[in-house]
Amino acid sequence: MFMRKYGLLIACISMCLFIRAQIYQPTWESLDQRPVPQWFRDAKFGIFIHWGVYSVPGWSSKGQYAEWYQQGLMNGDTPRINYHKKKFGDRSYYDLANDFKAELYNPDEWARIIERSGARYVVLTSKHHDGWANWPSAQTAQAWSMPWNAGVAGPHRDLLGDLFTAIRKTSVHPGMYYSLYEWFNPIWKKDRPTYVATYMWPQMKDLINTYRPEVFWTDGEWDGPDTLWKSTQFLAWLYNESPVKDKVVTYDRWGTGIRFHHGGVYTPEYQPNADFEDHPWEESRGMGFSYGYNREEDSWDYNSAQSLVLQLIDKVSRGGNFLLDIGPDEHGKIPPIMEERLLQIGDWMKINQEAIYGASRWRMPSQWSAGRQDYKPANGGGDLLLKLTVDPEPGYAVKECFFTYNAEHNDLYALLPKWPGATFAIHDLAPAPGAHIELLETHEALQWHQQGNDCVIELPAYDPGKIRSAYAYVIKLSNTGAFAPRAAVTMSYPGKAIKPLITVHPQEGTKYFYTLDGTFPTESSSLYMQPFTVDKSATLSVRGFKQGGLPGAVTTLPLQVFGWTPALTPGKTRPGLNYTAFEGPTGGLHSIQDLSGLAPARAGSAAGVSAKVLTRKENAGVVFEGFLKVPADGIYTFYLSSDDGSGLWIDGQPAIDNDGQHGMEEHASVRIPLKKGFHAVKLAYFNGAGDGDLMLQYSTEGDTKRPVPDAFFYQPVK
Repeated sequence: MFMRKYGLLIACISMCLFIRAQIYQPTWESLDQRPVPQWFRDAKFGIFIHWGVYSVPGWSSKGQYAEWYQQGLMNGDTPRINYHKKKFGDRSYYDLANDFKAELYNPDEWARIIERSGARYVVLTSKHHDGWANWPSAQTAQAWSMPWNAGVAGPHRDLLGDLFTAIRKTSVHPGMYYSLYEWFNPIWKKDRPTYVATYMWPQMKDLINTYRPEVFWTDGEWDGPDTLWKSTQFLAWLYNESPVKDKVVTYDRWGTGIRFHHGGVYTPEYQPNADFEDHPWEESRGMGFSYGYNREEDSWDYNSAQSLVLQLIDKVSRGGNFLLDIGPDEHGKIPPIMEERLLQIGDWMKINQEAIYGASRWRMPSQWSAGRQDYKPANGGGDLLLKLTVDPEPGYAVKECFFTYNAEHNDLYALLPKWPGATFAIHDLAPAPGAHIELLETHEALQWHQQGNDCVIELPAYDPGKIRSAYAYVIKLSNTGAFAPRAAVTMSYPGKAIKPLITVHPQEGTKYFYTLDGTFPTESSSLYMQPFTVDKSATLSVRGFKQGGLPGAVTTLPLQVFGWTPALTPGKTRPGLNYTAFEGPTGGLHSIQDLSGLAPARAGSAAGVSAKVLTRKENAGVVFEGFLKVPADGIYTFYLSSDDGSGLWIDGQPAIDNDGQHGMEEHASVRIPLKKGFHAVKLAYFNGAGDGDLMLQYSTEGDTKRPVPDAFFYQPVK
């Protein structure tokens, strides 16, 4: 035990020395080499806090972000405009700062509640897109012609600094959110480079130097490239010279096209199925539909404590973190329902934290029952994880258990969403003879036996007097779980080949076996020896086997042998695409499928694909239809980026599914061999809440991706 702790100490010291010794250049290639601080990788659970002048109205239609209240007022959102007129008359949004008193704000109480929730870090909005600063910012005083920060208006106190002081009395790491842009900042509207140089950069450096946050969560990056924000230069300063250079955690929101591609931690929001197996990530969401406090939401719009605990477990099982948002009101009170949820999560964490803190992804994150695994909710709300675990729709599978793994101790944890009865079988697991298995809460040893490939664990009768873990039950398998490395597989099409070339990259001491019919590879399957091709489409499954450890995770890859798609003869055409724009109903849009059945708000002709044809910024969608005229025979790959959801069809076949509520996210098609000429194209897009964006790009073999030019689009002449 001494040697293990000594070795861990040496490793931690070595990591710190490595971080300090490394000089990072202002390039993504260099900056992406910086490891995310280990404290964050181990913490797993954080609390987001959206709080500002938007908390005064604290209102939005269900399904939309209440913190975007001002944007709605200024851009024709009828429900927000009507609410504002009824509630505040002719008062401007800026005048509401006078009502943001925060007179009941008790940062020590907030800190106590956050620590009791089991969260290990907190992220408070220092400034959202409206530009209001929750600290006495010198820059806001210079840029705005009115008092627009908490030091000189509203509460007349340093809200950010007071929370940091309180948080530092606890075990929680202090952090802050910062919006790069401001919707209506006078400097931003007039001269963006000047805004960055004279306002944004000094403001960010003031925050870093004054408050020394351990989390710096940027946002509002989508209105300009990283070169506008000078993001790489700022991060180089942050990592090399700032007072938090060795411990600060940063994210991926540093410019258009950067999210999910560069930066420290990837940031899906309200994207429960997002997964980044080989990169640190953190999903954020509110307890309801909004981050900021929304009076329009009812109790049934909030996720239950059980659902939130299962969401935390789900993220950790897949190697991620969970950042759960609360939205205090204008008085500085955390709404009771939110406080209750935090304390309920904390009660579960107090018993089962060993399976969460410091855990990593095991060879598989969960075990499914029989049935369909593609359940999607009818709308964007509800307790999704409950449907995937304890309350499935008919015909759908459930996640019978989640797995987390402590690599340092070689301990495996099985987290069960419901009590299974007398026995529970973990499939494809053979612990060493005599392995110790226990119920984590009571430390009661559990008997087990091997049944074929399954480890069958015997459980005691459920006794609520002894077992107090609501929401999920944890089985610990000591000194069990080490597994062979997962196969790294690449599929390429050299030249203009239509048959894929498969390469499995070897790991020392590991043999890889594969199948081509979708079945589970065993040591009796084909042994990978060298790259190979296939003559017909197939499903490749590859698994590693290593002496002294469990078989690794299965890598599954669809292999496609392509055929050429002939061009169409459409008749008379003219440049552009037909489009039909839609406006969503009360309750919002949550999928491109919601557009079907809606009455068109407008129809017309567009030069190309763009979100600009929407009739309003939020709760709106559009469908483009026409032809794509490719200039030459070629193997094309299309890339569809959108915020929120979108989908692409080529010649009537689905090419890209980028549906759902999410931030700017890019999905690519498979390679599509197209003959020169016309091909039918359809693209659907919607934006539920917040700023929306849409971009379609393409590439050909050996070429870089670029926007699909308007000259490629045609529409029939009727």
